[in-house]
Amino acid sequence: RRTSSPARSRPLEYPVTISFQEAYQGAQRTIQVDGRRLDVKIPGGARSGTKVRIAGAAPAGPGGQKNDLYLVIDVAADTRFERKGDDLYTDVTLDLFTAVLGGRVGVPTPAGDVQLTIPAGTQPGQTFRLAGRGMPKIRSPQQHGDLYARVKVQLPRQLTPEQRRLFEQLRGG
Repeated sequence: RRTSSPARSRPLEYPVTISFQEAYQGAQRTIQVDGRRLDVKIPGGARSGTKVRIAGAAPAGPGGQKNDLYLVIDVAADTRFERKGDDLYTDVTLDLFTAVLGGRVGVPTPAGDVQLTIPAGTQPGQTFRLAGRGMPKIRSPQQHGDLYARVKVQLPRQLTPEQRRLFEQLRGG
């Protein structure tokens, strides 16, 4: 003989879009559900598809039981970063002279720009790892993924006569 449990309706899902920066820092949203205002915290490290559960916040189902409400997170893109898990990738453009001679360049991170020391002889496409500069881990917000800076070298389009002479001298011609 079967015992039947009270019928539960499906949990209610509520889509919420947050900015990339809010995904990094965490966010708060106020939503209206069944005539009530709810303040909901979205943890740092959230990604598109993350579900934030609010227990018993959805309207009651057929059995009179409250159901859970889930915020379904959509993170808006940020043109500066590509996200893979908790790691971020960004492009850094160097001029030819910095790539050849070395120097410093600003690298964007969600927490603000940092200075990266570029060694002499850096090649186009070379990648530098900035440990702990990526997205926070959703379950351990004090830990972060890494940020990878990919080097793009921008060649000069026009040279002064002196620069041209020096390049020809370097070439041996």
